[in-house]
Amino acid sequence: MSTVQRVACDYLDGVTSARRSVTLRVEDAHAIVEGEGVLRREPLGRVRVSERMGSAPRLVSFPDGALCEVRDHDALDALLGATGFRESVVARAQSRWPFVAGAAAVCVGLVAAAYFFLLPWGARIAADHIPQSVVESLSRDVLDTLDKQQVLEPSKLPAARREALATRFSRMVPPDGVQVPHAIAFRASPRIGANAFALPSGTIVVTDQLVDLAASDDEILAVLTHELGHVHHRHGLRKALQSSVVGLVVTWYLGDVSSLVAAIPAALLDARYSRDLEREADAYARQMLEFNSLPPALLARMLDRLEAAHGGRKAGYLDSHPATDERVKALGTGR
Repeated sequence: MSTVQRVACDYLDGVTSARRSVTLRVEDAHAIVEGEGVLRREPLGRVRVSERMGSAPRLVSFPDGALCEVRDHDALDALLGATGFRESVVARAQSRWPFVAGAAAVCVGLVAAAYFFLLPWGARIAADHIPQSVVESLSRDVLDTLDKQQVLEPSKLPAARREALATRFSRMVPPDGVQVPHAIAFRASPRIGANAFALPSGTIVVTDQLVDLAASDDEILAVLTHELGHVHHRHGLRKALQSSVVGLVVTWYLGDVSSLVAAIPAALLDARYSRDLEREADAYARQMLEFNSLPPALLARMLDRLEAAHGGRKAGYLDSHPATDERVKALGTGR
């Protein structure tokens, strides 16, 4: 093959730091580098050419570690093109916007799939491997934070009233007969109003406002069964783990839970469960209510009351059970 053209470049021998100005040409299926004190001839099959990376020099590399730095990309493309050389499919795709846009869309899709499917799965698995002592410590941190920030205040309900509700709930039998460790913590809270939420340790916080809102103690018990469902399925911890991706990765791969101690309490304070988790807690509540000869409609009516009490909107801070039509219909409206 006759000489096509010469491309100016810098030659580095891979041994010293010396940089020499040379020319690169292709002749008879060989790459020929020529300059002052440099002359080498290498079969094209043993030469590697780097892809375009913006304005960065492209590298023509030789087996012994020597290389040529080429800054004139177009001249190098013309030289290689005359030999029949073609860049890889990936390299060609990177220079075409439709391929770049398509690759970006695929990446976004993979990230979304990981967030909506892989992350919840990982959180569910990791939640089962966190020691109970850590779970209890995290839950205490959350409750202490709420108390110190005066989001929650001491309950104004009579002690006898609180004890009666807690005792009656403790006597209810879970649907599978397996007791779920829990405790009831009564608090007043003008800031969040009528509400109840479960901490991962099993502590269920009930506000005085929710007790006042209920038409009967049975409706309060219905709400408690729903919250116990969140405890049974470890929803609070799973949600907190999803909100702390770094903590989830460390816990899952390294078995180190110390990184979660600072991250999870803040996540728990803003816990909002997905529809799937709410449906799962509702299903547990339905089974427990029916198992104890109470109608699931009690929970449906209470959800309606909660929604009305918050102006038809989600309850806001720490709300974890918006009373959607779908959930109310699933629970029923009467016995």
